[in-house]
Amino acid sequence: MSFFRPVDADSPLPASWRARIPYAVIFLVVVLAYAWDGLERVEFNLMDSRFRLSDRPASGQVVRVGIDSLSLRELNEWPWPRRHHAEVVRRLNDAGAARIVLDIDLSSVSQATDDAMLVEAIRDAGGKVVLPMFKQRAAQSNTTVYTEPLPMFRAEAQTASVNVRPEVDSLVRRYNRVEAWDGAFVPSLATQLSGQLPERFDPFYLDYSIRPESIDYLSYVDVMHGRFSAAAVAGKTVVVGATAVELGDMLAVPMFGAISGSLLQALAYESLVMGRAIERSAPAWSYIAGLLVVMFAGAMFPVWGWRRGLIVSVALAAGGYGTAAWVQYLMPLSLDISPPLLIVGLSYLWSLIEKLDLQSLRLFKQHMAAVHRRAMMETVVDESFDGIVITNDEGRVDFVNQTACKLLGLQATDIEGRNIHRFMPRVAPVDEPDAQEIDTRAHAVVKSRQMTVENTDGSRIPVEYSTTRVFLAPGQSPFERRTQGRSVYVYTIHDMRESRKAQQALRTAAEKAVAADRAKSELLANVSHELRTPLNAIIGFSSVMQTEMFGPLGNSKYNEYVSDILFSGEHLLDLVNNLLTVSRMDSGKYNLSEEYNDLGALVEKCWHMISANPKATDIEFQAVISSDLPRVWADSNSMMQVLINLIGNAVKFTPAGGAIKVLAYQEDSGAVTLVVADTGIGIDAEDIAKITEPFEQVAEATSRDHGGAGLGLYIVKKLVEMHRAKMDISSEPDMGTRIAITFPRERSEGLDNVIELRSAGETKIESSA
Repeated sequence: MSFFRPVDADSPLPASWRARIPYAVIFLVVVLAYAWDGLERVEFNLMDSRFRLSDRPASGQVVRVGIDSLSLRELNEWPWPRRHHAEVVRRLNDAGAARIVLDIDLSSVSQATDDAMLVEAIRDAGGKVVLPMFKQRAAQSNTTVYTEPLPMFRAEAQTASVNVRPEVDSLVRRYNRVEAWDGAFVPSLATQLSGQLPERFDPFYLDYSIRPESIDYLSYVDVMHGRFSAAAVAGKTVVVGATAVELGDMLAVPMFGAISGSLLQALAYESLVMGRAIERSAPAWSYIAGLLVVMFAGAMFPVWGWRRGLIVSVALAAGGYGTAAWVQYLMPLSLDISPPLLIVGLSYLWSLIEKLDLQSLRLFKQHMAAVHRRAMMETVVDESFDGIVITNDEGRVDFVNQTACKLLGLQATDIEGRNIHRFMPRVAPVDEPDAQEIDTRAHAVVKSRQMTVENTDGSRIPVEYSTTRVFLAPGQSPFERRTQGRSVYVYTIHDMRESRKAQQALRTAAEKAVAADRAKSELLANVSHELRTPLNAIIGFSSVMQTEMFGPLGNSKYNEYVSDILFSGEHLLDLVNNLLTVSRMDSGKYNLSEEYNDLGALVEKCWHMISANPKATDIEFQAVISSDLPRVWADSNSMMQVLINLIGNAVKFTPAGGAIKVLAYQEDSGAVTLVVADTGIGIDAEDIAKITEPFEQVAEATSRDHGGAGLGLYIVKKLVEMHRAKMDISSEPDMGTRIAITFPRERSEGLDNVIELRSAGETKIESSA
């Protein structure tokens, strides 16, 4: 059996993983949606919003020549003869243009003279002219149709693809570096114009932060007639194409709504030459960012309030968006931030739903508790033995319970709504305050006055009543309409008939109990006194005969009989003394004579007294007393009786070869603890409470022929309580019993000194057995 008390160590509980499952589900759903392009529209919108934050001018290397409405009106014909295109090419070439792009369909034959003039102009440009080629799918045959300039035109010119494809949102966002062309690859127009050999063939995203109005523009008719400055096109790339809405060459794009095809090609060229061919970040980075966000949200959102969660969510979203905007401004890279942003929003929304669900459940519980409380209070008030009447400040009855109805002999409907003074006489209040002094607390108006009420059968009933005035302040609900408080009066009426009978019966019973207790005490004292006198004689004469003071007894049987008589007499005397002690305790006549006592000396003294018992010689005894143990303020005789009972019980219930250990040490709090532990037969846990009651014994102990009247531990418990100490009993069958008595720190000598329990310097008292 362990003689040391267990130390309780508080340890935090691990977080429940089940609470993080919804956040893991949010992560998986968002990742799958992102992997299956379900977030493309969201990502495009985020990219567009970042385009709006930056405003870039064009490089100035491109000039657009537009076939606009002005040109259509001035030339007043359509389609235009190709000699007009030849004239434009000559004008631009003479002005020193570095490249001339004719974004015009030249795949069909026109007037021979006009075609010849265009061929000659292209030839004179010396390879500066770039002609478009494009492919489209035929609606009827579902085959790809490749469209390119006539051989006579492309023989003296360069060709490039002008194909573009819209995204899932029907807007043109990406631009091909190269285009698959009938089993081969051809460069796109922007790639051809930039002169950059593509290192990769995948499309890039156009930089729509480049302002279209920053690209120089000339009208087709002005160029054809030479109404422009040669310096405006010298050394630059000129893109000639339709810009008039009525010609239909318009493409839907972000930011600008719809732009002409020639402008889109110019923006693609600017994106390349300015190093703004934008790429998307790898999906792995979005997955990692989303995972970090969900781990943070799953750990913190459930324990934060909704305000803090909202602030953190907005901060995370703003930080992520700001980082993406800054990166996109500095380099041609668009960070896909829709997964982490969506995870932040959904995680916060889920935590908010959980909190709302918990709040609704809490409100439901509170509502049900209020309903239950109201029903319970109505039942309690209605079933109260006292009559209860509640009136307003004018005396009109608002509520009456059944007991009051029975006292008055009326129904509730006969009382409610009427003035209370019709049923009870007017009594002036004894201490009602002024109106200015009334506060929000209940205030007694009439305190416990007696009167009589007349029942409808004519009988007069003695009652005791009190009146309380309660001030009701206006409610805090937004639906509250009252602006000033009001008062109600609560009348509590008690029927005195039964209480008077009960008081008389109680008075009679109390007198009988006092007389019985007095008779018991006198009988116990007289009997004990009468018993102690002959017992002392029996013990004294038996002792004389046992020691053969006046000569031998003769037969050895006489010696055995004398020993039995002596043992029985001493045992009976102990029983009588215990009975007298219990009688004095119960009557309150047991007085303590307290002083500072050395527990170590008391333990040693008690053991020397008990060691005379023959059974004690077969038991190992050990006392461990701290050398710096302070003395304890107690009654020495009472402490001797406590120790003798505890150690005597340990000897009685410990078989031969067992051990008894007594400990005395000071707690960190200053309290002193005395422990008596043995390795005896022990008792069951459910029997521990019995052994401290008078005349109670455990069946297992009595079956083993251990004597006793069952008063020892009862006396110990009473003496311990008289010293304001605490007793703790722990035991297990066949493992032993441990009884600890803890004296409060106020009973330790040197209360003002700080005393620490040290393991060193202990004094051990070993038995000689």
